[in-house]
Amino acid sequence: MRALLTTMAWLTGIGLLAAEPPRDLTSDLNVILEEFKVPAMAATAVSRTEIKAVGAAGIRRRGKKDSVLIEDKFHLGSCTKSMTATLAAILIEEGLLEWNTTIGHALGDRVRKCHEDYKNVTIEQLLAHIGGLATAPPADAWKQAWKDQGRKKPPAQRLNFLKAILSEAPSYPPGTKTEYSNQGYAVVGAMLETVAKKPWETLLRESLFQPLGMKSAGFRDPCHARRLDHPWGHDAEGTPVPPYPSKDNPDAIGPGATVHATITDWAKFAQFHLQRKPGKLLKQAASFDKLHALLSASGQHGIGGWLVLDRKDFGGHCIQMNGSNTMWFATLWILPERDLAIVVATNTGEKHAFATCDKVAGRLIREFGRK
Repeated sequence: MRALLTTMAWLTGIGLLAAEPPRDLTSDLNVILEEFKVPAMAATAVSRTEIKAVGAAGIRRRGKKDSVLIEDKFHLGSCTKSMTATLAAILIEEGLLEWNTTIGHALGDRVRKCHEDYKNVTIEQLLAHIGGLATAPPADAWKQAWKDQGRKKPPAQRLNFLKAILSEAPSYPPGTKTEYSNQGYAVVGAMLETVAKKPWETLLRESLFQPLGMKSAGFRDPCHARRLDHPWGHDAEGTPVPPYPSKDNPDAIGPGATVHATITDWAKFAQFHLQRKPGKLLKQAASFDKLHALLSASGQHGIGGWLVLDRKDFGGHCIQMNGSNTMWFATLWILPERDLAIVVATNTGEKHAFATCDKVAGRLIREFGRK
């Protein structure tokens, strides 16, 4: 009953009235939990106009009995990237930069030792993972990121980090291939902070979370260090991980990996992209087109930070994304031709976390994604 009341409050808050109450997924998720033995899960299915189904099941931490609630926050890991890409589109519409704005132009003297081969890399190349940055950062840069964590403000951490990674030659000639990289999104975050003169975290709250009504959205581990008020993450072995600052990704790579939110708030973001409706947040249809598009050499990695796929069984064009900080797992599907978006999350980084979320997503797509 509590899940249903929360869901109806969400619908009222965004001005949507369900034709019928959303289906409660709790019993379905309990079956999955029994099969895959993950601590907890939450999932939501939405159309352009209403929420179709929602549910949460399991426990916040292994070894404790506290049940997960719909109001609980889950770490979204790399699904943060699609939010940073959307923020970039918002600032581009505001005229603060362009899709072809380069690292050299945006950052200028802030990174005086920037390697020449990075200076002409564009923001859209960074977003699509073809900017020349490696998957793994230089060891010294990563060590410095952790040294700065908690000692410097996030923008200063990012600036120190990108000074180190951009001083070295690119991992490959920019624009020639795809290499998935959190570092590229750290650079994007610094570019956005520089042109807007605000921290990435503040920009995301003001420009995305608040307009979409994502009141629960925040950064890094969602649980209080001394209270079990939200789920804990669990490592690859399934062991609970205390929510200490040293256990999550550093703020240096925040723009690619640190957002948390309730499952229903995250669904608002997915629904926004499913609707593709110009309005106060993004005013131009061309901005949605750009975020949902591919670049030459980017493979399936779209400018929006996600995979852009052509699945005939899903009606054609669709978007998919996975995220993890090694202690949580989250997955998103947007199927425009089926008028459906799915978000699923679990609080573990065990090897079967993907299969668990994927199975739930598949069931919801089969149930609600019919022609």
